[in-house]
Order: sequence, then C-alpha cells, then structure tokens
Amino acid sequence: MNYLTKCLCILVVVAVFFTLGDSETPATCSVVQGLPGLNGRDGRDGAIGPKGDPGPTGNKGEPGQKGVGLPGQQGQKGEKGSPDVESIEKTMALESRIASLENKWSWIKSVLLFHGGKEEVGGKVFVATARKENYAIAQNICKEVGGSLATPRNAEENSVLHGIISTNGGSSAAFLDITDSQVEGTFMYSTGEQVIFTNWSRGQPDDYKNNEDCVNMYNNGYWNDVSCSSKHLVICEFQ
Repeated sequence: MNYLTKCLCILVVVAVFFTLGDSETPATCSVVQGLPGLNGRDGRDGAIGPKGDPGPTGNKGEPGQKGVGLPGQQGQKGEKGSPDVESIEKTMALESRIASLENKWSWIKSVLLFHGGKEEVGGKVFVATARKENYAIAQNICKEVGGSLATPRNAEENSVLHGIISTNGGSSAAFLDITDSQVEGTFMYSTGEQVIFTNWSRGQPDDYKNNEDCVNMYNNGYWNDVSCSSKHLVICEFQ
C-alpha cells in the first residue's frame, strides 16, 4: 500500500467515526483504489567499465597499380636575356685600358729607339737604351717596359746583338740575362732554364776572385763572366 492509499484510508476511518458515534458495529477500513503513482526518475548510470583489449590488426592491402600519364607538351622557348650591363661596362673599361697600354708601349719603344737603335731577328727585337747600369738595375729597366735583358739563344741572335753593341762605342759591353748565382759554374737564364747556347771568350768563364756571377758580351761578340755590380750597356729584348 502506497503513501496516498494510506492517507485515504485514514480519512475514511475518521469520517465513519464521526458518523456512527457510539455504533456497536465496529468500523472497518475499506481499501479504496487510489490513483496511479507518478513514474520514478531514471536511475544513475553505472561506472565506466575497463577498456577492452584492442582487436587484431587487419592485413595490409595490396598496392594499387601505378598510373601512366601522358607527357606534357614542350614549353615555349624563353626570350633571350638582355646583356649584363655590368659586364658591358667592364669590357669597355678593359678595352680602354688596353688601348692606353698600347699607346704607352709605342711611346716607350720610340724613346728607346731614339736613344740606342734596334734590331730584329726572327720573332725577337733587341733595343738598346744607351744607358749603363749594374745587372739588377738593368734587369728592372727591361722588366718595367715589358721586356727582359738581352739573351741570345743561337748564333744568329748573338750576331745581331754583337752589331748593336759595336755601334754604341768601341769598348762597350752589354749585360746578358744569364747568371750562375745559384750554383757556381751552372749558368741559367733568369727564367730558371739552363743555358742552351754559349759563346765564351777563351779561358772564360773563370769566376775571377770568386766574384763573377753575371755575364756580358764584349763588342767582339764573345762572352765573359763579370761582377754583377759592374756597369754595362743595357739592351732589352722583346718577343
């Protein structure tokens, strides 16, 4: 019997009591059908259960077939790039520099020819400077104008150089670009090559007083070893 039914029963008993008063007939409580009760609330959700074990891993699928695409069409040829302005400026500056050097070289040759004369043989030009200097200075003079001290490498060149010396004074001699300063008795060109042609005077070289490491040519065309500090005619060669 629910709560509402109990209340109704009590009310009925009280009503009969007041109605019958002292009646000998005992009061009885009839069960009266009550109204249906309201639906109760849903119960709470239970606790979350433990996580289940992972299922088996599925098999890896077969790789798909490689697609075959058609080659694309060839792109159009790009336009020719414009010249590099900086490169053009550098080229123009270089050309100007070359022209300036050529003019300077022509002037230098004219000055040298005016003073001492020149002779050509094969592809080589000998130019006399009409100056007498020691070996080191003579070598620098020729290098500064793009040449080197005269160095005959065959009889023909030796003969031409002999002629230049003869026209510059009866007792003149000229330095050759040959020394044995590194190894006594082994004469080398200033380029480091060993001498391939010689025209020594009789008894030369003799390294007189152990102080003759340079070479000159006398006006007779023969060579002699001399002191590098002595002064002789400067003749340059160009090729």
